[in-house]
Amino acid sequence: MRVYCSNITFLPFPKTFFANSKNRFTFISTKTIPHTLNTKSMSSTSETGHAVNYNNFNILIARCTGYSTRYNPSNTLIKLASLQSVYSSAGNALQHIVQFKPAWDNAINSRQQLFADMVKLATRIINAFDASEDVTDEQVNDAKTIIRKIRGERKSKKNLNPGPDDPVQISVSQQSYANQVFHFGELVGIVTAVPTYTPNETELQSANLVLFLDSLNTANQTVATTQQPYLDAVTERNTVFYAKKTGLVDLALEVKKYVKSVQTITPTEFKQISGLKFSRPRKK
Repeated sequence: MRVYCSNITFLPFPKTFFANSKNRFTFISTKTIPHTLNTKSMSSTSETGHAVNYNNFNILIARCTGYSTRYNPSNTLIKLASLQSVYSSAGNALQHIVQFKPAWDNAINSRQQLFADMVKLATRIINAFDASEDVTDEQVNDAKTIIRKIRGERKSKKNLNPGPDDPVQISVSQQSYANQVFHFGELVGIVTAVPTYTPNETELQSANLVLFLDSLNTANQTVATTQQPYLDAVTERNTVFYAKKTGLVDLALEVKKYVKSVQTITPTEFKQISGLKFSRPRKK
């Protein structure tokens, strides 16, 4: 029995979920799974590709099971029990992606907004500082230099929010945000060291600037903390799906070769699996 709800199909099978070749998301679980997906969690073409691989592997197993005793490979890696084990591991890996990615997305979004607010706040700080009594031109110029450093980090060509498959850019991004926090801390240090910097605007007052600086550090830490479980899940998925010889995609291709070699499996029956697509993510 199939129950259709909007663009989501629920099937009464164990394991997890995924998409069919028409990009209709299919949840395959008897466990509680959210009725909607975070669009960021499954928005990229590559994520859809993983889902299609997973779904087609399930179809492949079903077809091979239907061949009954005619499907009898000597290669233990493509025996039905082994294929079922890989399918189970693939489902778990994909579920871990769904489990950990939203927290990372939320942390990134919150940090983006906070750091955008920081740039605006820094501009207000320099204006309030310049308007304060007994502030020297040298002090104002020092503060403006810090502002330029902050803006320079923001306007650089670095990808401030790279994808999980780009570890180099992830490191560069994290360093860029850390630099912005450091520069903002320098700015706070300059203005709070001047006794006559006493603005009436609450958000510009020294104590609140220190609190805002703390929130920037917290935002960076939250991204780092939520990022690691997600990166671990990505590594798990890539291993299960794309490892040489033992990954889901390579095994699927081996199954096709074997089935094509079996004389008692007709060309018509072979066509049941020959059209199933299995692809690897594009190398960047």
